[in-house]
Amino acid sequence: MARATEAVDWEAVFAKAVAGERVTVRLGKDTVAVVPAVDLERLEEMDSEEEEALRETALAAWAEHEAAGRKTVSLEELKARYGL
Repeated sequence: MARATEAVDWEAVFAKAVAGERVTVRLGKDTVAVVPAVDLERLEEMDSEEEEALRETALAAWAEHEAAGRKTVSLEELKARYGL
């Protein structure tokens, strides 16, 4: 991974990313990561898969809760109960 600390040659940074290299650039306290498009696509896929897994877990927990005969409470009811 390339790192730059002073003046940034953005053309070189983008050329490296286009060539498939991951590049990080430090800008003071901040860091910028420039990644190839294929890496971004993989990250987005992972994010979607994680969201779907969380959704499935939540739905399973809700079904288990209802199957046990437990009452559910709406958000509006909770807000009213706690004065929110």
